[in-house]
Amino acid sequence: MSLEELYSYLRGYMDPGSETARKRYMALKAFFNWTVKKTLLPDGRRLRILDLCAGTGIAGAALLEVLKEWGVEASLTLVDKRKEDILKVESWLSGEGEVYGAVMDCLDDLSKLGEFDVALMWGYTMAHFDPYQAADLFTNVSRVLTPSGVFMIEEMDRFGTFFYRGAYREIVPEVRGENYTVVSLDEGYDPLRGVILRGYYRLPGWEKIGEIETRYWDLAGLAGMGKLVFEKVKIIPRKEHGNVDVGDILYFREPKTQRA
Repeated sequence: MSLEELYSYLRGYMDPGSETARKRYMALKAFFNWTVKKTLLPDGRRLRILDLCAGTGIAGAALLEVLKEWGVEASLTLVDKRKEDILKVESWLSGEGEVYGAVMDCLDDLSKLGEFDVALMWGYTMAHFDPYQAADLFTNVSRVLTPSGVFMIEEMDRFGTFFYRGAYREIVPEVRGENYTVVSLDEGYDPLRGVILRGYYRLPGWEKIGEIETRYWDLAGLAGMGKLVFEKVKIIPRKEHGNVDVGDILYFREPKTQRA
């Protein structure tokens, strides 16, 4: 089993064939409907959406569909390293739409894709970015947003959950199959990059599958970093938006960064 196979087991939350994912899709539509009512999105009869680390495009598609229901023309551009995931976006859409896919890293030059009104990063993805990469990400996104542009990230306070509340575990069962279990182990901390290395093993046999570097971010830390390149920053906790199937939201608006 490769790490790619491991990811396939963990991606049920955005697989169009999964009942869990379909439920999540409806929750995302409800959340974005709430953002429209709260005027959290830029004004305009046409909006351009950028969905980063998009996977199957479940979040971007949900926003696209909600905007259409509100009479707003919209386009959607998906960015992900996995072409096979991007191609599944049509499963979320009710009809034809202006949808584009880019197989690339979100730290690559996003300006090649054009200018956008709304950028999304959904699915608790920030754990894959160390502090240096996170800083580059915020700068990169701010440079492709319009002056009134919005960047929203779905996240959780990992530091508070794992360390302050004592939920951190050195050994974690990740995936259970019919005759095997995949577990992850804490295999060290890099103080120069602020990441913990998790090793993944298949049991029985302790066959090593691979390693993933993880950063346990707190919400305030990410919000503070975003404040360097955005004028308006806020944290929208789950209890505020009221949708139990959507996480806490980091909300950034009006980029400061000058375009290159």
